Amino acid sequence: MTLEQRQYPIGKWKVKKSYTDKEIERNIGIIEKYPAKYKRLTKKLPNEDLEKQYREGAWNVRQLLTHISDMHILHYARFKQALSDENPVGFVANINAWNSTSEISSIPPADTILLLEATHKRWAFLMRNMSANDFDKTFYHSLRQINLTLAQALSMAAWHTKHHFEHIKIALQE
Repeated sequence: MTLEQRQYPIGKWKVKKSYTDKEIERNIGIIEKYPAKYKRLTKKLPNEDLEKQYREGAWNVRQLLTHISDMHILHYARFKQALSDENPVGFVANINAWNSTSEISSIPPADTILLLEATHKRWAFLMRNMSANDFDKTFYHSLRQINLTLAQALSMAAWHTKHHFEHIKIALQE
């Protein structure tokens, strides 16, 4: 496996101008289903497996779990921002700093998964109650320096969910 395949096991995320109702539904389904997949994949892992990396210098399994959970709280919050304000600047985080806070090295994976499950459940509920026009609302993503519609942001989040799931699978296969 090449370095790029390890970094982007499902390829890089590509923004599209618009998404069909079917694509939006598929992406909501990913948000709904993947917490259970993460739970099954990481249930009862010994500490040595939680320290495995998908490539040298990358985050370990525990850090990946925490990252996905933390960042999806931000994704959900960006949806709430865009639904309640006109084209706000979306919340951002220093992901490396967030992933080096004191709890990261010892947080039980089950607690991280619990937070991911709750966030995704609430987020999916929100999206299932949004109108088609709501998915056209935007926020400014300051790290990418682009305006994203909520349909585009959902696509990015679904990609992000699958992307790090594959990272964990690679790490556990090594």
